[in-house]
Amino acid sequence: MKRLTLVVLVAVVALGATGLAQALGTRDNPIIWVFPPSTRAEVIEATAKKIVEDIGKATGLYIVPRVMPDYAALVEAFKAAEGNVMGTPTTDQYARISVETNFGAHARLAAVRRGYSFYFSSIYVPRAAGYTSIQDLNGKIWIYNDEGSTSGYVFPKKYLEDNGVVVGGVVKSGGHPNSLIALLKGQGDFCTGYGSPPEPPAGYDGPKWDYGMDPEMWIWDRENNALYPPEVRGTCVDLRYAVSQIEGMGTLEEIIEKIGVLDTVGPLPNDCIAFSAGFPIRVENAIVAAIIAHIRSPEGKALWSNPNFYEWTDVELIDDSYYDTYRSLVGLPNPKR
Repeated sequence: MKRLTLVVLVAVVALGATGLAQALGTRDNPIIWVFPPSTRAEVIEATAKKIVEDIGKATGLYIVPRVMPDYAALVEAFKAAEGNVMGTPTTDQYARISVETNFGAHARLAAVRRGYSFYFSSIYVPRAAGYTSIQDLNGKIWIYNDEGSTSGYVFPKKYLEDNGVVVGGVVKSGGHPNSLIALLKGQGDFCTGYGSPPEPPAGYDGPKWDYGMDPEMWIWDRENNALYPPEVRGTCVDLRYAVSQIEGMGTLEEIIEKIGVLDTVGPLPNDCIAFSAGFPIRVENAIVAAIIAHIRSPEGKALWSNPNFYEWTDVELIDDSYYDTYRSLVGLPNPKR
């Protein structure tokens, strides 16, 4: 962690000894860092604790991690904050937090996953069901993680409604991997969750995958209804990969052979690092610098990119305007600038 400490040293010094010792970021007045329960709660809790320890060591700040029980609780934590809360909200959470705090809460860093600063919602279906269009989901049982999830619920719900699909019932799973596990166990007919773009095979030098292309491009040979041969196959990095990393769920190849992607919805601006209204700007700047250095270090990247954490591979600097388009799409107001 020497490199991390050196990178953020200037930002820490800018806080001043008095700021670190007596103001926000001490045991008597800790910074509360809230995390959404997007994937596996036990993995998020352990990983968040290690990340917070690293950022605390790099900045000299005392930070307490809290994995929230659900998505709504994270929104409420920001609303009730007194300049002492930061968090890692999902896209929809941040959009609602910004509005409900009269744009006092603000985003500073957006997640980057494998080079993309945006992501998608995917509709996962059993291949054996033979679904070929969104209309086939009429009357079917929908599995999703939480009503506050952007890719698990908010955007796919709008997409289903826009296409006149009326589901026959719902199953709430509590986490993205849990949704796909429930689908594999036959507890519903389809599930929704995040959908990272596929990665091309080694040596590929053609155009990158873009929204609207086959979400199983380089992975599944639709003409022959089979996996592409290993020598020409790309890499699946969506929700199926995360589930394949859970003991007892089978290999990635086995899961792909059972579960396909019917459609994708997006693109969506990525999740973020945000700070509550009234958060001291010098403390904020030090934390932002530390997070950038941390995620770009080998140790930090291994933590942030865990498929059962949040799969962040980098961050980019943003401001609140990054979410203007999303707020408009879901009918929320944007600030007057």
